[in-house]
Amino acid sequence: MYTPLPELNLLKEFEESVSDYYAPGFELVDFAHDDGGYPNLADRVRAFAQATGSGSTYAIWLLDDRTDLATLPVVLLGDEGGVNLVARDIREFLRVLASGWTPMGDWVSVDYYDERDDEDYDPCPENVAFREWLWRHFQMEAAEDPNEVVRTTEAALWDRFAEWIGPHYPDVVEFHPADAASTGAPGVGSTAEEGRS
Repeated sequence: MYTPLPELNLLKEFEESVSDYYAPGFELVDFAHDDGGYPNLADRVRAFAQATGSGSTYAIWLLDDRTDLATLPVVLLGDEGGVNLVARDIREFLRVLASGWTPMGDWVSVDYYDERDDEDYDPCPENVAFREWLWRHFQMEAAEDPNEVVRTTEAALWDRFAEWIGPHYPDVVEFHPADAASTGAPGVGSTAEEGRS
């Protein structure tokens, strides 16, 4: 067994059956093997994948003590700083992943971009096969715009996320648009220290 999550075990089988990226820069890693570069969060995150070619990481956020990890949120641990909500559970995350869009995160937020406009560049040649896999196993389609999933997740979980992440990285909360809107603070221009602690 690769992980305690059946969905990721199936994804591991799929990954081993293809010869190229099925999502840009994405690759499964040993489950909970490290802290994704954020040692002070290690008790509440379980890294499971490389999110980008530059070293960002996807992890399960242990929001509470439930035993079904597949129902817990997924976060992006940025390689240049920033911890961001992505999806409310692992299946919703798979829809984000199947979009084929590339995540770009910072201290303020994570946004996904479709980099497949250039006919000479395809960051995920196996994406069609992945979408077929997603439908075959879960009867789900790729998110048309993964940013909508991210914003829905933030709307549902922001207060609890801010309560958890704020003491570790205050700027994640202070400069995030969701929090800035309620405090009058600017939504951009974080003064967070570059890199990870």
